[in-house]
Amino acid sequence: MNAAHSHLIINHFPIIGLILGIIVLLIGILAKSSVTRRVGLLLFVIAGITAQISDATGEGAEHFVEEAVEQRTISQDCPDAIQQTLENSEETETLIHIHEEHAEELMPIMWGIMALSIIALFLEFKKKSMAMPASIIVLIVGVIAAYFAKEVGNSGGEISHPEIRKDFKLKETTYQDED
Repeated sequence: MNAAHSHLIINHFPIIGLILGIIVLLIGILAKSSVTRRVGLLLFVIAGITAQISDATGEGAEHFVEEAVEQRTISQDCPDAIQQTLENSEETETLIHIHEEHAEELMPIMWGIMALSIIALFLEFKKKSMAMPASIIVLIVGVIAAYFAKEVGNSGGEISHPEIRKDFKLKETTYQDED
């Protein structure tokens, strides 16, 4: 397993964790359920931890892809999307840079949501009157984080999935029926 593979395995967890955290925390707030709020807050902490891991593996993935593009070390029978990534090295480097910038914008928010979630969890366990307002603040920050996470995920997907890029056009290919 290489660095790119490690990054691809972990990078979906922060986004999924944020979405689940938003849903569960919102249910906990609306239902006035401390237990449900705690689960939602814990999901935000897990999303933050997995974001840190994803960020750490991203640097290795970047170097792996750049080296593969430079040396064209991926086999010739790879999918067309990967082949296109290899052929457009300048565009690939630009996409990686954009993805990296989006990730750098997200990370302080993820640190913040982890810290706020831990504080809110403490307040929930101590049954303090500030527990509910703290959960609402975490929910708002969670929605903001989810927006930034979507930007990171989308920009990362564009690196090896040209079909999701705004300027993507299908190649005109004619197919023959095999009878």
